[in-house]
Amino acid sequence: MFDVIIPTYNSVPEFLKEAIDSVLNQTYQDFQIYICDGTPHDSPIQIEQTLAHYDDERIHLLKQTGVGPSNARNEAVRVGNNPYVALLDSDDVWVERKLEYVAWFIQENNPVMMWSAVKLRWTGDITDYRTGFLEDWNTIALEHRWFRIYWLPLATSSIVFRRGELEKIGLWNENLFLGEDTELNVRMIKSYSESCFQINRYMGYYRKHENQTTLNESHFNENLRNGLNPNDRPQLFKTTFEKLKQESTTSYPANYWLHLEKIVQEHRIASDNPNERDWENYILLRVDGTENGSKFKEHPLELGVGDFNV
Repeated sequence: MFDVIIPTYNSVPEFLKEAIDSVLNQTYQDFQIYICDGTPHDSPIQIEQTLAHYDDERIHLLKQTGVGPSNARNEAVRVGNNPYVALLDSDDVWVERKLEYVAWFIQENNPVMMWSAVKLRWTGDITDYRTGFLEDWNTIALEHRWFRIYWLPLATSSIVFRRGELEKIGLWNENLFLGEDTELNVRMIKSYSESCFQINRYMGYYRKHENQTTLNESHFNENLRNGLNPNDRPQLFKTTFEKLKQESTTSYPANYWLHLEKIVQEHRIASDNPNERDWENYILLRVDGTENGSKFKEHPLELGVGDFNV
């Protein structure tokens, strides 16, 4: 039922093993794993060594022929043929019942796209924070939901796409890196807003560490040399918001626009206020419920046994 897509590039071996193991240990076992590796041949860490002890015919290793994270995901998607594509980065992990829940949700709702909250943890820290979850999601008009994603990215490793619509929309833009996932998510939600669902469950862990590709300066420069571009937002928030209001197909009351502006401004990562760059005390919400000054109020639920009714 699922093709699990894992792009890798100089991945930390122990992190990659944990990611793979979190798939192999799922309570739902109808999946194939496609690992697309772009690690240079002269790297001291080669993925064949990392995978040497695995003996599972569902694990498929692909050597990337292009460059960049978009190309890696696209190459993996094109090799698979299952009806749903589940994303997992090489340093993240899933909870063991994620695919079981997703399979149930698909049967009940027939989604084109779905995602969930995940727990973010800095390597070496013991505190988990909520990320990838949008408050007041259901209070926003369908035609504006892409705008939420534009300013507050989802957790890539929580996302599942229906293959047909993913291929129809054109997959990931191979000219982009850093935000290439958000660019695709915006296109998907613009095209299929009624069939895109946020799940109020924690379904995995997002690992922040010094070796990840988004913080790797040499990898950043390599992408630039290969002609790729970071997906920077081209406009300021105020300009984009005013354009959204002008292009809306429905007339909305003033309090709706105030509500939309407020929740996006309070929750988006980018901010003009230096004090709001303090992720731990402003942007992020502690999973354990300890007060930390966060403006977030909604608390996703743990994925418990028999908990498939919400």
